[in-house]
Amino acid sequence: MEQADLSRYWKSSPKLLIGLGEEWKLPKKTENHQEQAAQKRQLCRAYEILYELIKDKDYFIITMATDGMIYDTPLGSRQETVISERCQEKGLSSCEGISEEMIKRMDRVFPKRQEKPDTRWERIVAPCGNETWRQCERACTKDIWEPGEIPDDICPHCHAPLVGNTIEAPIYIEEGYLPQWNRYTRWLAETLNQETLILELGTGFDNPGVIRFPFEKAVFFNQKAHMWRVNEKFSQIPQELKGRAEGIKKNSVSWIMGRS
Repeated sequence: MEQADLSRYWKSSPKLLIGLGEEWKLPKKTENHQEQAAQKRQLCRAYEILYELIKDKDYFIITMATDGMIYDTPLGSRQETVISERCQEKGLSSCEGISEEMIKRMDRVFPKRQEKPDTRWERIVAPCGNETWRQCERACTKDIWEPGEIPDDICPHCHAPLVGNTIEAPIYIEEGYLPQWNRYTRWLAETLNQETLILELGTGFDNPGVIRFPFEKAVFFNQKAHMWRVNEKFSQIPQELKGRAEGIKKNSVSWIMGRS
């Protein structure tokens, strides 16, 4: 499968699944503040380009980054909604022999359900957590607070320090991401037997059970899915996916920036 085919699948696939891995994590703070600032600017720019590329698609994003940067970009908007390509059931109007008056009566008795469109914020799931969200260090409560909600950063229940709601917490409170994970699994179920483009960007083997292995499984079972795995070190593709997946040995952040 040639790399040039990506444009064809990009246009023809109604569903787009994106996984952001280790290459999209903001490096830990160092003494070199200029280098840190430059890396942050590059990531911000990459997120902006990714937004422009996917804003008109029916997509879902899984990210392993815990820095919360993605929520400060257009991808994390709580107002702008995502285009949905959900399958619509055929209405009575498609049935032969049904009069217009009968259709009106049935519509009054069984009104069509109007689904609330997802905001862009709701199309992101961060199973490894978000360090800007706060939780009790002792996990005495399932409460999770957004930045600034608890100014003194002390648990109002047991007075223990608050820590980032991530897998690095002494006791990780998973309730922070589970609602979004449920939304993601429902969306993923809709991709079955549909043309789906999967972009795995910068995912290695830190937590392969989050993105890397599940994405391979999704491609294996959905014969209409095609995957591009972009990674500077680990771009290998399983033999079983040959012909429907391609590995690109490049840094995925730089690769996205090159598509602007």
